Amino acid sequence: MESAPAGYSEKERSWPGRLAVWAGAVAVVAISAGTLVAPGAVALSAGANSLVNLWEELPADLPLDRALPQHTVLLDNEGKEFARFYSENRIDVDLDRVSQTFLDTLISTEDVRFYDHHGVDPYGITRAAVSNALSSDLQGASTITQQLVQNIMVNNARDETEQLVAVGDTYNAKIRESKYAVHLEQKLGKDEILRMYVNAVYFGNRAYGVEAAARIYFNTSAAKLNLPQSALLVGLLKGPGVYDPFTKADAATARRNTVLTVMENNGAITAEEAHAARKAPLGLERGSVPSSCGDSEFPFYCELVREEILENQAFGATPEERADRLSRGGMTLTTGLDRQAMAAGRKAVTEALGDKNRAALGVAVVEPGTGHIAAVTQNRSWGKGKGKTEVVYAKSEFQVGSSMKPLVLGTALSEGVPASQRYVSNGPYYSPELDDPAEGFHNYGFINHGSIDAYEAVRKSVNVYFVKLIERTGVVDVAKFAESLGITSIPTDKLSGREASLALGAYEVSPLEMANAYASFVSGGVVCKPVTITKAVRSGTDEELPVPDADCHQAIDPGVADTVADALKEPFKSGGTLGAMGKPKGREAGAKTGTTNDFSANWIVGVTPQYSTAVWLGDPRGGGQYPLDRVEAYDTTYYDLTGSEVAGPVWKATMEGAHKGLPAEPLPDAAPVGLGMATDKSIPDVRGMKVDEAITVLLRNNLVPVVNQETAKADPLQQPGTVVAQTPAAGGTLRYRQEVAITLSAGSETSITIPDNG
Repeated sequence: MESAPAGYSEKERSWPGRLAVWAGAVAVVAISAGTLVAPGAVALSAGANSLVNLWEELPADLPLDRALPQHTVLLDNEGKEFARFYSENRIDVDLDRVSQTFLDTLISTEDVRFYDHHGVDPYGITRAAVSNALSSDLQGASTITQQLVQNIMVNNARDETEQLVAVGDTYNAKIRESKYAVHLEQKLGKDEILRMYVNAVYFGNRAYGVEAAARIYFNTSAAKLNLPQSALLVGLLKGPGVYDPFTKADAATARRNTVLTVMENNGAITAEEAHAARKAPLGLERGSVPSSCGDSEFPFYCELVREEILENQAFGATPEERADRLSRGGMTLTTGLDRQAMAAGRKAVTEALGDKNRAALGVAVVEPGTGHIAAVTQNRSWGKGKGKTEVVYAKSEFQVGSSMKPLVLGTALSEGVPASQRYVSNGPYYSPELDDPAEGFHNYGFINHGSIDAYEAVRKSVNVYFVKLIERTGVVDVAKFAESLGITSIPTDKLSGREASLALGAYEVSPLEMANAYASFVSGGVVCKPVTITKAVRSGTDEELPVPDADCHQAIDPGVADTVADALKEPFKSGGTLGAMGKPKGREAGAKTGTTNDFSANWIVGVTPQYSTAVWLGDPRGGGQYPLDRVEAYDTTYYDLTGSEVAGPVWKATMEGAHKGLPAEPLPDAAPVGLGMATDKSIPDVRGMKVDEAITVLLRNNLVPVVNQETAKADPLQQPGTVVAQTPAAGGTLRYRQEVAITLSAGSETSITIPDNG
């Protein structure tokens, strides 16, 4: 904004000169405010005229649109507070929540004519002018309104001139401050100014405003302050550091008693009341107001909220605006935090590893269909030092291992490949199209599984099957499918298309994003962005504020989602990777374990219709350098850990605790034939399908199936009725009503009537 005229120059003046300037200012202010003029202040002529002109040219509007910094209060999903943070410890209260004793003490001491003047007090200014002109012991004359102006300027100064007003130690600054004060009183009533003041002023020891001060010094509320307490707090306004009662009790007592004497002299209290209050002890009882995530019952969830405020544009268009919003606070935020889920997760990780194990657990729980983050927890305390951290493992990225396989299946289903697609899944397998490790691809334990479908491959976590499946879908397609489910850490634009290791979880993803991706499989394909904040209101007014948009939308075909969810039931069946552990008690669930190369990390991600939970287990120093080859857990030593041994039980205990009291709901069943959406990009690959499924896929793509009458040569691994070859080859350009000839395995029936697809 444009600066006001500088006015008269600031320079050393004799005491008559200083008196004349002060008197001139008083005259101007008095005329403008419509108050009585102090004696001796009216005898000005040309000087008064110039001051009047200066007064009229000064700006008057304070930046009231920006509130003073306050608390940001975090509530769980049932409205109970679990954290608060602030840059200044300020808790706004209305006047009816401040004791009348404190208000009387404040006005009597700081501004006895508060309810009579119009922002500045001519009598007070005259008294201070005369005293300051005659003595080096300076006196102040600022009213409560002027002091409020200074507080607003300190926090909201828009230019260098306003910063000088905030300091208020020059004549020009005082005149400008007075103009602001007069204008403020024209806009606001006395009680509103008083309310703003008692919530703004600093009392020392990080206490801003009377409510915070009452809590810090006396562990009480502003509504309960008595006379000795009120006198002590009002006395602190003259110098919070000089009269700090915790460190300078004698000085604080003397200052308190001075306040009581002023009140007695002003007739606010009787001599008897003043005498009794002076004899009273300070009565300090240090209280506290929790600040920052470190003081929270749920510090890691609190940290997620703090990061969401700093990162989400609902709280400002730029990083600077969002940081300012966080610093200023004044918000009450309702979150998705579910105390039952949080307690269950915390108990599970502690019982498994304790808080000082070299191995760490990170748990994320997301609500399907809303994106609300119900819980994040880990076996670490908040802070720095051994067994502590301020890193949220649920938001950190780690290699996910075989928990990526259901996303490969989802990609295939989206492209028309059914879950009944069979592949010979023996190792070592060397891909003709993708990059291989030197020893080829092997299954866990070097087991050969023969010809299996996707359900068996999920049940037993068969590596070779999913390498062949990603050959069919394409690596980039799997990465893009993961991206559509909210996984942001896989560099889709930098993939060469040969990275078969993507199918086996070689890329890093956070537990939070994995839980959110799996949530889409039980929400009918609806994907949301995971969010902590579900509602925001301005403190004191309950005005609703914007919150982060979860952007829930239909991202994948419901049939694809349902079929993946159905396949996720398999690991709990006999012979499955979680068969020995079993499902959460009394309810249906789906899950997939994950173990990365060289046991650098373990995972399990699993779902019910109510919750999706991901558990990571690893060494936060780096799984490659510190693998899970020997870990102490559950009072047992484990060697070469897999996802079912420690991460699995933690997941199960978390899910059982989180679901306590909730109805048991079934997981979706597979879509008919398990096909989902047909591709519209290229000719689908129907090799390995049963003939009826292959025909259905081709018809759905508006292609014309033709069954060759000659079958393939006999192969013991190929069951009759299976497609073993096709022409044109898969991946070619798809043309409407194009014929695709299929060759069946030896022993197949070739006299098949093809339905008319119109």
